[in-house]
Amino acid sequence: PLELVRVAWLVFWMHLATIAGSRRTLAGIVLAAMPPLFGLLVTRFASNDATGEAVFFLIGVLLLVQFVVPMLSVSLGVGVIADEAEARTITYPFTRPIPRPGVFLGRWLATAVVILSLLFASAIGLYVIARSTPPPLSFAEARPHIVATLVGGVVYSLGAAVIGVLFKRGLVVALGYAFVTEILVANLPGSTRVLTVQYHLRSMFIDPDSEIAKELPAVVGKFLAPGDAMTRMAIVVGILVLFGSWRVSRKQFVLSS
Repeated sequence: PLELVRVAWLVFWMHLATIAGSRRTLAGIVLAAMPPLFGLLVTRFASNDATGEAVFFLIGVLLLVQFVVPMLSVSLGVGVIADEAEARTITYPFTRPIPRPGVFLGRWLATAVVILSLLFASAIGLYVIARSTPPPLSFAEARPHIVATLVGGVVYSLGAAVIGVLFKRGLVVALGYAFVTEILVANLPGSTRVLTVQYHLRSMFIDPDSEIAKELPAVVGKFLAPGDAMTRMAIVVGILVLFGSWRVSRKQFVLSS
């Protein structure tokens, strides 16, 4: 265990320096800028009926949580191991006598730091803009939404990292799951949406009885208690960490010619 922690720590700092300046991170910055930008456009050009709470809620649900969070998290997360395989450098760390799970965890943690930093900046930017529209939105009202955004970043990025280990074309599979399965099923009526990450994220901040929530009947309904949703997501993260670590330690990476 101590060797695993040491390897993960070293890999974390090495990969953090690499991913922070990568093209995917630059694309992530563009994605993260979209919610605040849309919020600014709405507050400047929409009718006077658009309150700060409505701007934050509607853009937060339809754009930030439903699109930016999975897109940004999956795009960066899937490359945790897959990028090494595609670059044909996967054998360098895995042929040395070091624990493979340490490499997996270190690279994912570095990726998660970048993802969460971008998502936090995006959510805070949207909050600041929404707060400028009367009546002012308090941070206490926005906090559950911001927390759900960060939780989504953790779950989607870790799930994408595991998919990148399992499949050769991990990005296609991960994006297909995030947008075809997640968004489609999460917006369908019935009990099947309980199986999606989106359902649990929405459970953390949506009050289905609020007037604003009633404007989006497709994404509201009966939800879990926020604490229960958080607990389930924590269990999912634990399972993904264990499964991803086990799978990367067993997988034989074959480099194509």
